[in-house]
Amino acid sequence: MSSRLDELAARRRALVAQSDALRARLADSAHGLERILGVADLGIAAGRAAARRPLLLLAGVGAAALLLTRGHALRTLGRTLTALTLLGPLRRILLSERR
Repeated sequence: MSSRLDELAARRRALVAQSDALRARLADSAHGLERILGVADLGIAAGRAAARRPLLLLAGVGAAALLLTRGHALRTLGRTLTALTLLGPLRRILLSERR
């Protein structure tokens, strides 16, 4: 009977050690995920701010275009207009989530 109890105690110690190791790995994984989600949160906040003030966003893009050379400015302007067209529906979605 004593040997059975010793086996169970050894098995319990092994399981506790395995559980501790898995818990540590999970904590490491969660830390990396927290950083990624933090960046995503910043992106969402920036998107919501841009949705509330689209003219401010357009002014910033215009100022950046003035700082670039003419070829870069035209490409940037084209990309910006495309982005604004695509962000219209996204803007409505972001603003509807706030309500």
